[in-house]
Amino acid sequence: MARKKTNLFFKIIGLLFIIYMVVYIAYKSGYYETKVTNKALMTEEARAQFEEDLKNGEIVDLKTYLKEDRIDYSNKITKVGNKISESISDFMTKGIGSIFKVLKGLFW
Repeated sequence: MARKKTNLFFKIIGLLFIIYMVVYIAYKSGYYETKVTNKALMTEEARAQFEEDLKNGEIVDLKTYLKEDRIDYSNKITKVGNKISESISDFMTKGIGSIFKVLKGLFW
């Protein structure tokens, strides 16, 4: 007997459903709220340290108390992908703009 080919559409729908369930469970379990609370706690600790340093008469720089948690995970592939997407976006924006200019010139 020949096996039936699974439809690509159903594979994509299944994958999207799994992604949705993961995000939903993370939201319901409080993952996001915990991250926000931890960030606020760190900010509170930094504020307390800043005030203590001011009381002690130390030279303070706000950059030492404000920590940015942005981690750059980019690599060559993501950089190339970003450049390609920016190029496509620019091309599409300029192309659609020029099409509208031509249509405007024809009809108005």
